[in-house]
Amino acid sequence: MPLLENLLTLFRVDSQVRALSGRVDNAKTYLKAQEQQLATQEKQKAELETQVRQLQASVHALEVDQKVATERVEKLRGELNNSTNDKQYKAILNEMKVLETQKDDIVKRAVEAMGRVEDTKKRLEVHLATMAERLKIRDIAKSKLDECMGDVGERLAELQAERNKAADLIPEKDRKVFDRVADLTQGETMSEVTIVDLRHREFACGECNIEVPFETYAKLSSNAETVIQCKACARILFLAEANRHSEKAEKAAKSPKAPKAARTQEEQDRLDKAKFEKTRKL
Repeated sequence: MPLLENLLTLFRVDSQVRALSGRVDNAKTYLKAQEQQLATQEKQKAELETQVRQLQASVHALEVDQKVATERVEKLRGELNNSTNDKQYKAILNEMKVLETQKDDIVKRAVEAMGRVEDTKKRLEVHLATMAERLKIRDIAKSKLDECMGDVGERLAELQAERNKAADLIPEKDRKVFDRVADLTQGETMSEVTIVDLRHREFACGECNIEVPFETYAKLSSNAETVIQCKACARILFLAEANRHSEKAEKAAKSPKAPKAARTQEEQDRLDKAKFEKTRKL
């Protein structure tokens, strides 16, 4: 089979492989995106949980400080009642005032910290609800991928085997050109040369509509073993069978008509006799 015919076979199978692979790849990409978002949300969840623990530890530390200050104030109050001189009394009283101020500050900070704990817990609850929804979406994406693989997995394997078989029939140099153009054009590797006006030798690439020289058309008409790419879009050009037929018809229409076959001797004698009879009557 000519090279271009083998390339067309590869092109048709490769297009099917890419179409089915595209479905699978899209499902995989969607699932991966959901898993990445879940991973990000898991990290955010860990950060929020760490903040809650740190804030709770701060509240606990402030409560301890408050308890220590309260116990110290109670102890000083007892010492104040038992003080024996004015200087001692004033010193104890001043320390009590400082501790009461510290207690007030500790209580204020503890209240603020508890408020932050509650706010962070609420944020964590909202985040966990969001994660639950994202987890459902992830599970749906996974089921869709499994469904897609179930629908096309076997057929894709068959087509991949057909593609490998078709590719083996093509020389390595031409196969590399095919693969490069296929990747460049997302599988739209080959393009049929369209006839714009055969009489005026006007042709175009069927994909990008850029003019194709007559010399290219002529080469494709006479040699199916040559890989010729469109100079504009790089696709591999081919000439459809129908166009080759139309070319032959056009040539036949332009060729001179065949001369009439010579008359037989019997036909000539009959004509001569008819002419003689006609002349005699006159």
